[in-house]
Amino acid sequence: MLTSANACVGAPALSARARVFGQDARVTGARFFFPASRSSQNNRTRRCATTVVAGWVLKNSGPNTTEHLGDEEEVVVTPSDLRLTEPRMVVGRQASDSVSLEVSVPTVSGAHAMIETTESKVMVTDLSSTNGTFIDGEELTPGTAYPLLEGGEVIFGDEFVALYVLTKQ
Repeated sequence: MLTSANACVGAPALSARARVFGQDARVTGARFFFPASRSSQNNRTRRCATTVVAGWVLKNSGPNTTEHLGDEEEVVVTPSDLRLTEPRMVVGRQASDSVSLEVSVPTVSGAHAMIETTESKVMVTDLSSTNGTFIDGEELTPGTAYPLLEGGEVIFGDEFVALYVLTKQ
């Protein structure tokens, strides 16, 4: 996730779901002003700048093997990294109105876990998933929020294909 600060005077601020350099962005409270040249002051135009700040990402770090699943006919696609772009997101097997982070693995529940983020921390809550949610090897009690530290591991039901490490980009 990229966080953006729009720096235009006289221009609308970026929306909460703006895109910067092709990436999702959020607007911060910071604003920067770059004085316009004399000629642009006459035209009532202003120069603008955008500052990009890092955000949280869950990087897929498992061995991505599926032999343990047993069903050779079912194709399991290796899940991608998960960008945490909203303050509250739900991890689940299939994207929907309530599931914003899709991990399409049979061992991940429909609505598996909730992730809450701020600029300084990430909290994970298991949503009574069938195969559990684990942080650094410890199973979470459903319904209780646990901190996930930068560099920490989280497993959504399956350590082989749904193991992620929290990084800040």
